[in-house]
Amino acid sequence: MRMRQCLAFISTYVILAFSASAQSKLPPIKFSDTRLSNGLRVIISEDHYAPVYAIAVSYGVGSKDERQGRTGFAHLFEHMMFKGSENVGPGEHFFLIFNYGGNMNGTTSSDRTVYYEELPKNQLDLGLFLESDRMRSLAITKENLDNQRQAVQEERRLRLDNQPYGKSQERFNEMTYDNFAYKHSVIGSMEDLNAASVEDVSAFFKTYYAPNNAVIALVGDLDTKATLAKVEKYFGNIPRQENPKRVDLSDPPMTKERRESMEDTLARVAQLNIGYKFPPANSADAPALTALAQIFGGGESSRLYQKLV
Repeated sequence: MRMRQCLAFISTYVILAFSASAQSKLPPIKFSDTRLSNGLRVIISEDHYAPVYAIAVSYGVGSKDERQGRTGFAHLFEHMMFKGSENVGPGEHFFLIFNYGGNMNGTTSSDRTVYYEELPKNQLDLGLFLESDRMRSLAITKENLDNQRQAVQEERRLRLDNQPYGKSQERFNEMTYDNFAYKHSVIGSMEDLNAASVEDVSAFFKTYYAPNNAVIALVGDLDTKATLAKVEKYFGNIPRQENPKRVDLSDPPMTKERRESMEDTLARVAQLNIGYKFPPANSADAPALTALAQIFGGGESSRLYQKLV
């Protein structure tokens, strides 16, 4: 037994030593950081390891920016962004990316909404065109809204309402925060999704999907100067909008433990959720707490560490 433990230790040591040695030879990551006249921030990092590139467009909007009675709006809008724009038809975004051997997706969190594509290097114009066209001229129609409203509601049924422990996850967040910004779930309620109108969507688009509220990051087999020129070509004439009003994210300190029990007819065994509030992601303690969360094997975010037992 001791020999086995010793060999395991030596093996782990060799792997760690090799990883550290290989890591030390990696060149530092270099990038440019430019802001266009319309406020769009552009980050470019060259990586010539393979003839591919990736583009990510991050908008400074998430569920924290929603108002009461319109929860789920940021995530609903993520779906709307794939329904077409002035020069791209419904479903064409997917078709073009996959047809050229690429990959793509979008994600929404409390704090941001991100869209990305991965493509061969010779399709740089395609990625820039698709992202700029929907930033400039998203197709906002009642038909598109109704279609994606139903898609999001079905996603809610699948992930929360008809999923074991799903409702407890949503309730856990509501218990953790007092500020509405983080108290409600990203996916929103059925009632609020039903209440969303075309006018709501149009106002949301104009407010948050503006170049001065977005960051574009490109990394891959690119030439920084030529790439920046193309970004200027596709995005430079999109008009900036008034900066969105900043949301008050302050939350009163918790002075005591909060507990609650609930019944879940879909669950076959009991589940215990324990959560600890984190300081902001830019605090000095955040890196250590992130590492601690990984060691304990729980879910982690910049605001909340959740341990499932």
